[in-house]
Amino acid sequence: MKNENTTTFYWGLMHCVNDCVAGYLLARFTINASQHESFFALSIYAVIAFGGQLPVGIWLDKVRDIKSIGIVSILLLLLTCILSITNPLLAIIVAGFASAGVHVVGGCICLMVNKDKISPLGIFTAPGIAGLTIGGFMGAIHINWILLPFAIGLFLLILIVKSGFPIYHFTKSNPEKAIDNHDILMILILLFMCFRSLLYDLMNTFSQSIELGFLVAGISAFAGKIIGAFISDRIGWKRWIYISLIIAIITLQMGRNNIYEMAVGISCLQSSVPITLKLMYNRLPNYPATASALSLGTVVALAGIPLYFSDYLQNIFTASTTCFLLIGITLLVFIYAIFLFFIKKLPVK
Repeated sequence: MKNENTTTFYWGLMHCVNDCVAGYLLARFTINASQHESFFALSIYAVIAFGGQLPVGIWLDKVRDIKSIGIVSILLLLLTCILSITNPLLAIIVAGFASAGVHVVGGCICLMVNKDKISPLGIFTAPGIAGLTIGGFMGAIHINWILLPFAIGLFLLILIVKSGFPIYHFTKSNPEKAIDNHDILMILILLFMCFRSLLYDLMNTFSQSIELGFLVAGISAFAGKIIGAFISDRIGWKRWIYISLIIAIITLQMGRNNIYEMAVGISCLQSSVPITLKLMYNRLPNYPATASALSLGTVVALAGIPLYFSDYLQNIFTASTTCFLLIGITLLVFIYAIFLFFIKKLPVK
């Protein structure tokens, strides 16, 4: 591998392309399909893309073949672009598998080359939300637009292969760098308070009353991940995460009708993402791919489950047997929580 910073940058761009394609396909499918079909497509993508990361992560930690799994994941992304022209729903399903692979492989690689820094993880995670925002915002344009991310993805694949893949390795366990139980409890309480404001108060308000609210949220999340990662390296992750989450609680509570306060709250909340990835790796130093999957996939899948209990979705379930059966599949994501207890007891290699 020629340059570790270059590798992180390449995978950050690939993350952007991957999420941009997914956002575009989902947005375009929603425009052209019924509400029932749209919800089905979104749900099946979420189950595969986020819920599927943990199996991929465990598998990668077992076989330790980063290059093969990484190349296959990118090829699936390119196949998604081709299928989107003729079969949008199949393309969304394939995009889910590609996304699971890109997130796990990219996160695993950045964890192994980060040299105990959080900023490279911000460089990898931030472009994803930027790509998702751009793709979703451009969902109404012609399908031929998909050729642009296809070309960029193909070019990045060539650069990644030429640059080389790191040799799979893991760090020695260092208890001093692992998060303790007290910090886990306090951070979970703060995160719960933040997500309550974001999901139940803020999102429903600004998405209906604030023009371009989705775009603002995406830009804020992108900036938060980058800024938070670099600040954490300067002042320490623990100090920053307490500061940022407290600010997020205040601004998200007050930002229901103020787009600027909303942006600050989302930015502070999202700044914890690269920190969470690093802390999970500190907890599981011998399982970088699994740590990446738990941080970038399983947490997102579990966080999205409350959305299935809204009145709107309950009405859809009563009218659609397919969607009603699908919720049973999504509930399987809960099983991944059990892995949290077993992963901690995995033997040190």
